[in-house]
Amino acid sequence: MYKGQTVIELENVRTQEKEIIKEENLVTNAVADIFRYNPSGLLYPMGQSSSGRFDQDIFPIANNCFGGILLFEEALLEDPNDYFASTLNPIIGYASNDVSATENPKRGSLNQTESMILNNGYKFVWDFSTSQGNGRISSLALTHYQGGKAYYGDAEASGNSFIQLSRHSKNLSVEDSELFIGMVEADLTTNTIVSFVHKVDKTIDIVKVYEPMLSIGLNDTVIALSPQVLERKTIDLTEFYNGITYSSNAGFLDGKDGFYYGFAVQTESKNNRTIMNRLKVNKQDFASSIDTWLLEGVLTYSPGTYSRSNTGHLNRSIHSLIERGYLYVPNSDLTQIYKINVNNPVDISSIDLGFKSSFTSGTDARNYIYKWGNYIRCYDFLLDENDRVIPIKGEGLSHISTPLIEIGPYRLGYYLINSYSIATFSKTLYLHTPYLGTINNLSTPVLKAADKTMKITYTLTEVEESV
Repeated sequence: MYKGQTVIELENVRTQEKEIIKEENLVTNAVADIFRYNPSGLLYPMGQSSSGRFDQDIFPIANNCFGGILLFEEALLEDPNDYFASTLNPIIGYASNDVSATENPKRGSLNQTESMILNNGYKFVWDFSTSQGNGRISSLALTHYQGGKAYYGDAEASGNSFIQLSRHSKNLSVEDSELFIGMVEADLTTNTIVSFVHKVDKTIDIVKVYEPMLSIGLNDTVIALSPQVLERKTIDLTEFYNGITYSSNAGFLDGKDGFYYGFAVQTESKNNRTIMNRLKVNKQDFASSIDTWLLEGVLTYSPGTYSRSNTGHLNRSIHSLIERGYLYVPNSDLTQIYKINVNNPVDISSIDLGFKSSFTSGTDARNYIYKWGNYIRCYDFLLDENDRVIPIKGEGLSHISTPLIEIGPYRLGYYLINSYSIATFSKTLYLHTPYLGTINNLSTPVLKAADKTMKITYTLTEVEESV
Protein backbone atom coordinates (compact mmCIF):
# COMPACT_ATOMS: atom_id res chain seq x y z
CA MET A 1 0.00 0.00 0.00
CA TYR A 2 1.03 3.61 -0.43
CA LYS A 3 1.55 6.24 2.25
CA GLY A 4 1.93 9.95 1.63
CA GLN A 5 3.27 12.88 3.60
CA THR A 6 3.15 16.56 2.68
CA VAL A 7 5.36 19.42 3.80
CA ILE A 8 4.29 22.92 2.78
CA GLU A 9 6.89 25.64 3.20
CA LEU A 10 5.84 29.29 2.81
CA GLU A 11 8.54 31.96 2.79
CA ASN A 12 7.95 35.71 2.99
CA VAL A 13 10.20 37.27 0.33
CA ARG A 14 10.56 40.50 2.33
CA THR A 15 11.23 39.16 5.81
CA GLN A 16 12.47 35.64 4.93
CA GLU A 17 10.14 34.38 7.65
CA LYS A 18 9.15 30.75 7.05
CA GLU A 19 6.00 28.82 7.87
CA ILE A 20 6.11 25.02 7.69
CA ILE A 21 3.06 22.73 7.68
CA LYS A 22 3.28 18.93 7.79
CA GLU A 23 0.36 16.60 7.04
CA GLU A 24 -0.32 12.97 6.14
CA ASN A 25 -2.89 11.91 3.57
CA LEU A 26 -5.43 9.38 2.34
CA VAL A 27 -4.59 7.37 -0.78
CA THR A 28 -7.70 6.83 -2.93
CA ASN A 29 -8.51 3.88 -5.18
CA ALA A 30 -8.04 5.88 -8.38
CA VAL A 31 -4.64 4.47 -9.33
CA ALA A 32 -5.45 0.99 -8.00
CA ASP A 33 -8.54 0.99 -10.25
CA ILE A 34 -6.40 1.75 -13.29
CA PHE A 35 -4.95 -1.73 -12.83
CA ARG A 36 -8.10 -3.37 -11.47
CA TYR A 37 -10.16 -2.66 -14.60
CA ASN A 38 -9.48 -3.65 -18.20
CA PRO A 39 -12.51 -2.35 -20.13
CA SER A 40 -13.38 -4.67 -23.02
CA GLY A 41 -9.86 -6.08 -22.86
CA LEU A 42 -8.54 -2.96 -24.61
CA LEU A 43 -5.40 -2.72 -22.48
CA TYR A 44 -4.04 -5.81 -24.23
CA PRO A 45 -2.38 -5.35 -27.64
CA MET A 46 -4.58 -6.90 -30.30
CA GLY A 47 -2.79 -6.74 -33.63
CA GLN A 48 -1.78 -4.04 -36.07
CA SER A 49 -5.06 -2.16 -35.75
CA SER A 50 -4.43 -1.49 -32.06
CA SER A 51 -2.91 1.73 -30.80
CA GLY A 52 -2.24 2.77 -27.25
CA ARG A 53 -0.13 4.76 -24.81
CA PHE A 54 -0.31 2.59 -21.71
CA ASP A 55 3.46 2.22 -21.39
CA GLN A 56 4.00 5.95 -21.98
CA ASP A 57 1.42 7.39 -19.60
CA ILE A 58 1.15 4.83 -16.80
CA PHE A 59 4.69 3.60 -16.09
CA PRO A 60 6.55 4.37 -13.96
CA ILE A 61 3.56 4.76 -11.67
CA ALA A 62 5.09 7.38 -9.38
CA ASN A 63 6.12 9.86 -12.05
CA ASN A 64 3.05 9.36 -14.24
CA CYS A 65 0.01 8.25 -12.25
CA PHE A 66 0.99 10.44 -9.28
CA GLY A 67 3.05 12.99 -11.23
CA GLY A 68 0.77 16.01 -10.76
CA ILE A 69 -0.54 17.99 -7.80
CA LEU A 70 -3.77 19.92 -7.25
CA LEU A 71 -4.43 22.63 -4.63
CA PHE A 72 -8.03 23.37 -3.59
CA GLU A 73 -9.71 26.17 -1.67
CA GLU A 74 -12.02 23.86 0.27
CA ALA A 75 -11.59 20.48 1.93
CA LEU A 76 -12.12 17.35 -0.19
CA LEU A 77 -14.47 14.51 0.63
CA GLU A 78 -12.36 11.79 2.26
CA ASP A 79 -13.79 8.84 0.39
CA PRO A 80 -11.27 6.53 -1.35
CA ASN A 81 -13.87 5.62 -3.99
CA ASP A 82 -14.85 9.21 -4.83
CA TYR A 83 -11.87 10.45 -6.79
CA PHE A 84 -13.30 13.32 -8.82
CA ALA A 85 -13.47 16.70 -7.11
CA SER A 86 -16.61 18.80 -6.95
CA THR A 87 -16.69 21.56 -9.57
CA LEU A 88 -17.75 23.92 -6.78
CA ASN A 89 -14.41 23.55 -4.99
CA PRO A 90 -12.21 26.25 -6.59
CA ILE A 91 -8.83 25.12 -7.89
CA ILE A 92 -6.10 27.38 -6.49
CA GLY A 93 -3.07 25.87 -8.16
CA TYR A 94 -1.62 22.85 -9.90
CA ALA A 95 1.66 21.51 -11.23
CA SER A 96 2.98 18.55 -13.19
CA ASN A 97 6.14 16.52 -13.51
CA ASP A 98 7.87 19.23 -15.53
CA VAL A 99 8.91 22.87 -15.40
CA SER A 100 6.12 25.19 -16.53
CA ALA A 101 6.99 27.57 -19.35
CA THR A 102 3.63 29.35 -19.26
CA GLU A 103 2.57 32.51 -17.45
CA ASN A 104 -0.39 30.72 -15.94
CA PRO A 105 -0.79 32.12 -12.39
CA LYS A 106 -2.14 28.79 -11.13
CA ARG A 107 0.62 26.54 -12.43
CA GLY A 108 3.79 25.84 -10.49
CA SER A 109 6.87 23.90 -11.55
CA LEU A 110 8.59 20.69 -10.58
CA ASN A 111 11.85 21.25 -8.74
CA GLN A 112 13.94 18.83 -10.76
CA THR A 113 16.96 19.16 -8.48
CA GLU A 114 15.21 18.17 -5.26
CA SER A 115 12.70 15.66 -6.66
CA MET A 116 14.10 12.15 -6.59
CA ILE A 117 13.49 8.42 -6.56
CA LEU A 118 13.61 6.88 -3.08
CA ASN A 119 14.34 3.27 -2.17
CA ASN A 120 10.67 2.71 -1.39
CA GLY A 121 8.95 5.50 -3.30
CA TYR A 122 9.34 8.98 -4.71
CA LYS A 123 9.84 12.48 -3.37
CA PHE A 124 8.17 15.25 -5.37
CA VAL A 125 9.10 18.89 -4.83
CA TRP A 126 7.09 21.66 -6.48
CA ASP A 127 7.82 25.40 -6.41
CA PHE A 128 5.27 28.19 -6.66
CA SER A 129 6.52 31.76 -7.13
CA THR A 130 4.96 34.86 -5.56
CA SER A 131 2.55 35.11 -8.52
CA GLN A 132 1.53 31.44 -8.60
CA GLY A 133 -1.01 29.48 -6.57
CA ASN A 134 -2.23 32.45 -4.54
CA GLY A 135 -5.29 31.98 -2.35
CA ARG A 136 -6.55 29.94 0.55
CA ILE A 137 -5.43 26.32 0.37
CA SER A 138 -7.42 23.79 2.39
CA SER A 139 -6.52 20.56 0.61
CA LEU A 140 -4.05 18.97 -1.77
CA ALA A 141 -4.19 15.91 -4.01
CA LEU A 142 -1.76 14.02 -6.17
CA THR A 143 -3.09 13.34 -9.66
CA HIS A 144 -1.91 12.08 -13.03
CA TYR A 145 0.84 14.27 -14.47
CA GLN A 146 -1.46 15.30 -17.32
CA GLY A 147 -4.12 16.52 -14.89
CA GLY A 148 -1.49 18.71 -13.24
CA LYS A 149 -0.80 20.60 -16.46
CA ALA A 150 -4.11 22.46 -16.67
CA TYR A 151 -6.58 20.76 -14.29
CA TYR A 152 -9.76 20.42 -16.42
CA GLY A 153 -8.51 23.02 -18.88
CA ASP A 154 -7.50 26.65 -18.85
CA ALA A 155 -6.90 29.52 -21.25
CA GLU A 156 -3.11 29.20 -21.17
CA ALA A 157 -2.63 25.83 -22.80
CA SER A 158 -4.49 22.90 -24.26
CA GLY A 159 -6.35 21.13 -21.47
CA ASN A 160 -5.07 17.63 -22.28
CA SER A 161 -7.10 16.39 -19.34
CA PHE A 162 -7.86 13.13 -21.10
CA ILE A 163 -5.50 10.56 -22.51
CA GLN A 164 -6.41 8.13 -25.26
CA LEU A 165 -4.87 4.96 -23.87
CA SER A 166 -6.09 2.51 -26.48
CA ARG A 167 -8.05 2.31 -29.71
CA HIS A 168 -8.79 -0.96 -31.47
CA SER A 169 -10.29 -0.86 -34.96
CA LYS A 170 -11.87 -3.40 -37.27
CA ASN A 171 -13.92 -3.42 -40.46
CA LEU A 172 -17.49 -4.29 -39.54
CA SER A 173 -20.68 -4.77 -41.51
CA VAL A 174 -23.47 -2.21 -41.53
CA GLU A 175 -25.65 -4.42 -39.37
CA ASP A 176 -22.98 -4.96 -36.71
CA SER A 177 -21.47 -1.47 -36.54
CA GLU A 178 -24.82 0.30 -36.16
CA LEU A 179 -25.53 -1.76 -33.02
CA PHE A 180 -22.61 0.04 -31.39
CA ILE A 181 -22.88 3.51 -32.93
CA GLY A 182 -26.50 3.91 -31.81
CA MET A 183 -25.58 3.21 -28.16
CA VAL A 184 -27.46 5.34 -25.61
CA GLU A 185 -26.85 3.37 -22.41
CA ALA A 186 -24.47 0.76 -21.02
CA ASP A 187 -25.08 -1.53 -18.06
CA LEU A 188 -21.80 -2.76 -16.59
CA THR A 189 -23.52 -5.19 -14.22
CA THR A 190 -25.06 -7.17 -17.08
CA ASN A 191 -22.48 -6.44 -19.80
CA THR A 192 -25.14 -5.02 -22.10
CA ILE A 193 -25.65 -1.89 -24.15
CA VAL A 194 -28.89 -0.43 -25.48
CA SER A 195 -28.76 1.16 -28.93
CA PHE A 196 -31.23 3.24 -30.94
CA VAL A 197 -30.67 2.18 -34.55
CA HIS A 198 -31.99 4.93 -36.79
CA LYS A 199 -33.64 3.71 -40.02
CA VAL A 200 -34.26 5.59 -43.26
CA ASP A 201 -37.93 4.54 -43.25
CA LYS A 202 -38.56 6.71 -40.14
CA THR A 203 -38.57 3.81 -37.74
CA ILE A 204 -36.08 3.06 -35.01
CA ASP A 205 -34.93 -0.24 -33.58
CA ILE A 206 -34.27 -0.25 -29.85
CA VAL A 207 -31.78 -3.08 -29.42
CA LYS A 208 -30.22 -4.62 -26.32
CA VAL A 209 -26.84 -6.15 -27.14
CA TYR A 210 -24.49 -8.31 -25.11
CA GLU A 211 -21.14 -6.53 -24.95
CA PRO A 212 -18.31 -7.68 -22.65
CA MET A 213 -17.08 -4.55 -20.89
CA LEU A 214 -16.07 -5.59 -17.38
CA SER A 215 -15.84 -9.36 -17.66
CA ILE A 216 -14.58 -11.26 -20.68
CA GLY A 217 -16.12 -14.68 -21.30
CA LEU A 218 -14.30 -17.77 -22.52
CA ASN A 219 -15.51 -17.27 -26.09
CA ASP A 220 -15.70 -13.45 -26.30
CA THR A 221 -13.65 -11.93 -29.12
CA VAL A 222 -13.82 -8.35 -27.74
CA ILE A 223 -14.30 -6.95 -31.26
CA ALA A 224 -17.26 -9.20 -31.95
CA LEU A 225 -17.82 -10.34 -35.52
CA SER A 226 -21.50 -10.87 -34.78
CA PRO A 227 -22.71 -9.02 -31.68
CA GLN A 228 -25.32 -10.98 -29.75
CA VAL A 229 -28.71 -9.27 -29.87
CA LEU A 230 -30.74 -10.03 -26.75
CA GLU A 231 -33.84 -7.94 -27.43
CA ARG A 232 -35.20 -5.78 -30.23
CA LYS A 233 -38.18 -3.42 -30.40
CA THR A 234 -39.19 -1.36 -33.46
CA ILE A 235 -40.94 1.99 -33.02
CA ASP A 236 -42.61 3.99 -35.81
CA LEU A 237 -41.29 7.58 -35.75
CA THR A 238 -43.46 9.04 -38.51
CA GLU A 239 -45.25 11.27 -36.02
CA PHE A 240 -41.93 12.15 -34.36
CA TYR A 241 -40.73 13.68 -37.63
CA ASN A 242 -43.93 15.58 -38.47
CA GLY A 243 -42.97 19.14 -39.35
CA ILE A 244 -39.24 18.33 -39.31
CA THR A 245 -37.45 19.01 -42.60
CA TYR A 246 -34.44 16.76 -41.98
CA SER A 247 -35.25 13.50 -40.24
CA SER A 248 -31.52 12.84 -39.76
CA ASN A 249 -31.25 15.78 -37.34
CA ALA A 250 -32.25 14.16 -34.07
CA GLY A 251 -30.74 13.13 -30.78
CA PHE A 252 -31.58 10.03 -28.72
CA LEU A 253 -30.40 10.09 -25.11
CA ASP A 254 -30.59 8.33 -21.78
CA GLY A 255 -32.62 10.41 -19.33
CA LYS A 256 -31.19 8.48 -16.33
CA ASP A 257 -34.72 8.56 -14.89
CA GLY A 258 -36.11 5.27 -16.21
CA PHE A 259 -36.77 6.68 -19.70
CA TYR A 260 -35.01 7.23 -23.00
CA TYR A 261 -35.69 10.47 -24.87
CA GLY A 262 -35.50 11.59 -28.46
CA PHE A 263 -35.53 15.19 -29.68
CA ALA A 264 -36.03 16.44 -33.24
CA VAL A 265 -36.20 20.16 -33.98
CA GLN A 266 -37.30 22.55 -36.69
CA THR A 267 -36.15 26.14 -36.20
CA GLU A 268 -38.20 29.03 -37.60
CA SER A 269 -35.85 31.99 -37.69
CA LYS A 270 -38.47 34.42 -39.01
CA ASN A 271 -40.79 33.58 -36.13
CA ASN A 272 -37.94 33.31 -33.61
CA ARG A 273 -39.06 29.91 -32.36
CA THR A 274 -38.30 26.20 -32.47
CA ILE A 275 -40.66 23.30 -32.98
CA MET A 276 -39.36 20.45 -30.83
CA ASN A 277 -40.80 16.95 -31.06
CA ARG A 278 -40.07 14.81 -28.03
CA LEU A 279 -40.04 11.01 -27.89
CA LYS A 280 -40.25 9.38 -24.45
CA VAL A 281 -39.64 5.63 -24.10
CA ASN A 282 -40.11 3.59 -20.94
CA LYS A 283 -37.03 1.44 -20.35
CA GLN A 284 -39.01 -1.45 -18.87
CA ASP A 285 -41.63 -2.14 -21.54
CA PHE A 286 -40.55 0.26 -24.35
CA ALA A 287 -43.95 2.00 -24.25
CA SER A 288 -43.53 5.32 -26.03
CA SER A 289 -45.21 8.70 -26.39
CA ILE A 290 -44.58 11.65 -28.70
CA ASP A 291 -45.21 15.32 -27.91
CA THR A 292 -44.76 18.52 -29.89
CA TRP A 293 -43.44 21.57 -28.05
CA LEU A 294 -43.45 25.12 -29.42
CA LEU A 295 -40.51 26.98 -27.89
CA GLU A 296 -41.04 30.72 -28.41
CA GLY A 297 -37.95 32.92 -28.49
CA VAL A 298 -35.74 29.85 -28.81
CA LEU A 299 -33.58 28.82 -31.78
CA THR A 300 -31.78 25.57 -31.01
CA TYR A 301 -28.94 23.76 -32.67
CA SER A 302 -29.67 20.22 -33.81
CA PRO A 303 -29.65 17.86 -30.78
CA GLY A 304 -27.69 15.37 -32.87
CA THR A 305 -27.39 13.81 -36.31
CA TYR A 306 -27.89 10.33 -37.75
CA SER A 307 -26.91 9.98 -41.38
CA ARG A 308 -26.14 7.19 -43.80
CA SER A 309 -22.99 6.98 -45.90
CA ASN A 310 -23.03 5.85 -49.49
CA THR A 311 -22.15 2.38 -48.20
CA GLY A 312 -25.19 2.35 -45.93
CA HIS A 313 -23.25 2.70 -42.67
CA LEU A 314 -24.78 4.85 -39.97
CA ASN A 315 -22.86 7.95 -38.89
CA ARG A 316 -23.72 9.77 -35.69
CA SER A 317 -22.83 12.98 -33.91
CA ILE A 318 -23.98 14.15 -30.47
CA HIS A 319 -24.83 17.82 -29.84
CA SER A 320 -26.82 17.52 -26.60
CA LEU A 321 -27.03 15.62 -23.34
CA ILE A 322 -29.44 15.16 -20.44
CA GLU A 323 -28.23 15.97 -16.96
CA ARG A 324 -30.32 16.21 -13.78
CA GLY A 325 -33.55 16.14 -15.80
CA TYR A 326 -32.59 18.88 -18.26
CA LEU A 327 -31.64 18.80 -21.93
CA TYR A 328 -28.48 20.84 -22.57
CA VAL A 329 -28.31 21.90 -26.22
CA PRO A 330 -26.64 24.92 -27.92
CA ASN A 331 -28.53 27.72 -29.59
CA SER A 332 -28.27 28.04 -33.36
CA ASP A 333 -25.36 30.51 -33.35
CA LEU A 334 -23.42 28.68 -30.60
CA THR A 335 -23.33 31.60 -28.17
CA GLN A 336 -25.64 30.07 -25.56
CA ILE A 337 -26.60 26.73 -24.08
CA TYR A 338 -30.31 26.10 -23.58
CA LYS A 339 -31.36 24.17 -20.50
CA ILE A 340 -34.77 22.60 -21.14
CA ASN A 341 -36.69 20.45 -18.66
CA VAL A 342 -37.24 17.13 -20.46
CA ASN A 343 -40.77 16.90 -18.99
CA ASN A 344 -41.79 20.57 -18.87
CA PRO A 345 -41.02 22.86 -21.85
CA VAL A 346 -42.11 25.89 -19.82
CA ASP A 347 -39.08 25.31 -17.60
CA ILE A 348 -36.40 26.60 -19.94
CA SER A 349 -33.45 28.91 -19.45
CA SER A 350 -30.37 29.95 -21.38
CA ILE A 351 -26.73 30.04 -20.31
CA ASP A 352 -24.77 32.83 -22.00
CA LEU A 353 -21.28 31.67 -22.97
CA GLY A 354 -19.90 35.18 -23.46
CA PHE A 355 -18.41 34.18 -26.83
CA LYS A 356 -19.17 32.13 -29.94
CA SER A 357 -18.09 28.55 -29.32
CA SER A 358 -16.18 26.44 -31.83
CA PHE A 359 -18.55 23.73 -30.68
CA THR A 360 -17.99 21.12 -33.39
CA SER A 361 -14.21 21.51 -33.66
CA GLY A 362 -11.67 18.81 -32.94
CA THR A 363 -9.92 16.12 -34.95
CA ASP A 364 -12.10 13.06 -35.54
CA ALA A 365 -14.60 14.39 -32.97
CA ARG A 366 -18.27 13.40 -33.07
CA ASN A 367 -19.39 13.70 -29.43
CA TYR A 368 -19.38 17.43 -28.73
CA ILE A 369 -20.93 17.64 -25.26
CA TYR A 370 -20.43 15.09 -22.47
CA LYS A 371 -19.88 14.62 -18.75
CA TRP A 372 -16.23 14.69 -17.72
CA GLY A 373 -15.88 14.22 -14.01
CA ASN A 374 -18.52 16.48 -12.51
CA TYR A 375 -18.31 19.01 -15.35
CA ILE A 376 -20.27 19.22 -18.57
CA ARG A 377 -17.52 19.59 -21.13
CA CYS A 378 -17.47 20.98 -24.66
CA TYR A 379 -14.64 21.88 -27.02
CA ASP A 380 -13.81 25.29 -25.56
CA PHE A 381 -15.76 25.61 -22.33
CA LEU A 382 -16.91 23.79 -19.21
CA LEU A 383 -20.13 24.06 -17.21
CA ASP A 384 -19.85 23.44 -13.49
CA GLU A 385 -22.58 22.03 -11.25
CA ASN A 386 -24.16 25.51 -11.00
CA ASP A 387 -24.03 26.01 -14.80
CA ARG A 388 -21.22 28.55 -14.49
CA VAL A 389 -19.28 28.88 -17.77
CA ILE A 390 -15.51 28.32 -17.66
CA PRO A 391 -13.78 29.11 -21.00
CA ILE A 392 -10.84 26.86 -21.88
CA LYS A 393 -8.50 26.49 -24.81
CA GLY A 394 -10.07 24.15 -27.35
CA GLU A 395 -9.61 20.42 -27.10
CA GLY A 396 -11.90 17.82 -28.67
CA LEU A 397 -12.58 14.24 -27.64
CA SER A 398 -11.43 12.29 -30.70
CA HIS A 399 -12.61 8.94 -32.06
CA ILE A 400 -15.82 8.96 -30.01
CA SER A 401 -19.29 9.25 -31.56
CA THR A 402 -21.34 7.71 -28.73
CA PRO A 403 -21.99 8.60 -25.10
CA LEU A 404 -19.09 7.78 -22.80
CA ILE A 405 -19.21 4.63 -20.68
CA GLU A 406 -17.79 5.33 -17.21
CA ILE A 407 -15.65 2.51 -15.82
CA GLY A 408 -13.76 3.74 -12.76
CA PRO A 409 -11.07 6.12 -14.04
CA TYR A 410 -11.66 5.00 -17.64
CA ARG A 411 -14.04 6.26 -20.32
CA LEU A 412 -15.01 3.93 -23.16
CA GLY A 413 -16.77 4.82 -26.39
CA TYR A 414 -17.32 3.76 -30.00
CA TYR A 415 -16.53 5.39 -33.33
CA LEU A 416 -17.19 4.72 -37.01
CA ILE A 417 -15.45 6.21 -40.03
CA ASN A 418 -16.39 5.53 -43.65
CA SER A 419 -13.87 5.45 -46.48
CA TYR A 420 -15.16 4.58 -49.91
CA SER A 421 -16.78 1.14 -49.60
CA ILE A 422 -15.19 0.28 -46.25
CA ALA A 423 -16.33 1.34 -42.80
CA THR A 424 -13.91 1.05 -39.89
CA PHE A 425 -15.35 0.64 -36.42
CA SER A 426 -13.30 1.52 -33.32
CA LYS A 427 -13.51 0.95 -29.60
CA THR A 428 -11.69 3.82 -27.92
CA LEU A 429 -10.49 3.92 -24.33
CA TYR A 430 -9.60 7.09 -22.43
CA LEU A 431 -8.07 7.63 -19.02
CA HIS A 432 -9.98 10.31 -17.15
CA THR A 433 -7.74 12.95 -15.60
CA PRO A 434 -7.49 14.78 -13.33
CA TYR A 435 -8.48 12.26 -10.69
CA LEU A 436 -7.69 12.51 -6.99
CA GLY A 437 -4.95 9.95 -6.43
CA THR A 438 -4.50 11.11 -2.85
CA ILE A 439 -6.49 13.41 -0.57
CA ASN A 440 -4.75 15.60 1.97
CA ASN A 441 -7.05 17.90 3.95
CA LEU A 442 -5.03 20.39 5.98
CA SER A 443 -5.79 20.74 9.69
CA THR A 444 -5.78 24.50 9.19
CA PRO A 445 -6.02 26.17 5.76
CA VAL A 446 -2.95 28.16 4.66
CA LEU A 447 -3.00 31.48 2.87
CA LYS A 448 -0.60 31.82 -0.03
CA ALA A 449 -0.23 35.51 -0.86
CA ALA A 450 1.78 37.54 -3.40
CA ASP A 451 4.51 38.24 -0.84
CA LYS A 452 5.26 34.56 -0.36
CA THR A 453 6.85 31.73 -2.30
CA MET A 454 5.70 28.18 -1.66
CA LYS A 455 7.52 24.88 -1.78
CA ILE A 456 5.53 21.64 -1.53
CA THR A 457 7.36 18.42 -0.77
CA TYR A 458 5.17 15.37 -1.26
CA THR A 459 6.71 12.03 -0.30
CA LEU A 460 4.91 8.90 -1.49
CA THR A 461 6.20 5.57 -0.21
CA GLU A 462 5.29 1.91 -0.36
CA VAL A 463 4.68 0.27 2.99
CA GLU A 464 3.65 -3.24 3.94
CA GLU A 465 -0.04 -3.50 4.73
CA SER A 466 -0.62 -4.59 8.32
CA VAL A 467 -2.90 -7.57 8.82
